[in-house]
Amino acid sequence: MSLDSATNDDDLLVLHAKRFWRQSRWSRDKNITTRTTARHRQLGLAWLLWGGEVWIPEIEGDEYIAARVKRRNPPRRRQATAASAQISP
Repeated sequence: MSLDSATNDDDLLVLHAKRFWRQSRWSRDKNITTRTTARHRQLGLAWLLWGGEVWIPEIEGDEYIAARVKRRNPPRRRQATAASAQISP
């Protein structure tokens, strides 16, 4: 993606050198629904109402989601073989 196409994106708002993404675009990029994003806005996700649209700040939004994401299946620990379980010849 070139810099020109990023600056001409209708879903991007730059305000005071801070990048904001339209809620629908930000949600799509994070593979979550807009409804989930709206729920997280009530739980502390930073957002801005500008021109009747909801905008999510890029850095703060990414940090919020990174703090909330949990691994679904954490890796299992390798169990140490007990010395009594080994059979010696």
